[in-house]
Amino acid sequence: MVQKISLSIQKEILDLIDERGEARSSTINRDLERLYTLYSRALNEVEFDVDEACLITEALETKNMTAETAHLLWAYVEDALKHKHLSKVWNVDGSELVEKLRSLNEIQAMAVIDAVERFWTGLEKGKYRDMEKDVPKCFGLEKKSEKEKGNSD
Repeated sequence: MVQKISLSIQKEILDLIDERGEARSSTINRDLERLYTLYSRALNEVEFDVDEACLITEALETKNMTAETAHLLWAYVEDALKHKHLSKVWNVDGSELVEKLRSLNEIQAMAVIDAVERFWTGLEKGKYRDMEKDVPKCFGLEKKSEKEKGNSD
C-alpha cells in the first residue's frame, strides 16, 4: 500500500535524491528500504543481551545523534555510565560494553541509534510500555533468540 504524505527536505538532501533518479518518491522509498535493511542486518551482527540494549537505550534517551556523531556512541554511553550509574541499574559490565560499542563500525552504530530512537518514539506513541520487554523488539533480539532455539533443536 502506498500512502501519500507531505514532507520537507533540506536542499542538500533533495539534490542527493535527484542524483539518484527522476521519480523522487520512488527514489526515497527505495533508498529508505535499503537503509532500513542495512540497519537490520547491522544489528544482527552485533551481540547485545537485553540488559545491554536497555542500558544503551536509557543512556541515549535524551541524545539527538546524527551521522556525524554516531562514531561517538560509545562516549555517550560511557558518560551515562559515569553519571547515572547505569552499570548497577542494568547489571552490566560497563567497561566491557563501552569496548563493544567502540568496536562497532559506523553503520552498526547508526543501527543501534535507530533502534534506541524507535523505542523512545514507540513509548511516546503508546506502542511500547516496558523497556525489558520492548527494547529487544527494537534491537531485533527476539529474532536472534528464535534462531538460537531453532539451531539447538
